[in-house]
Amino acid sequence: ADPANSESSESVLPQAGKVWYPDSAYKTAQSIRDFDKEGLPVMIFANWRGFSGGSRDMAMEVLKFGSMIVDALRECTNP
Repeated sequence: ADPANSESSESVLPQAGKVWYPDSAYKTAQSIRDFDKEGLPVMIFANWRGFSGGSRDMAMEVLKFGSMIVDALRECTNP
């Protein structure tokens, strides 16, 4: 919702569990980088189904943000 536009309204889009969407993929990559900066170990329990492949998510660059996860793991210096 846009506070400056009185005609706008909040929209909630359902998202399936265990799937990375553009926003969650970015947050995951950022968390890995933050853990590395703090010197904390990164432990991942892989129970994910993968990335969302819908046309809306492809337009929102889900693969770009997903590749950020791989880059963050590759650059991580902690165990």
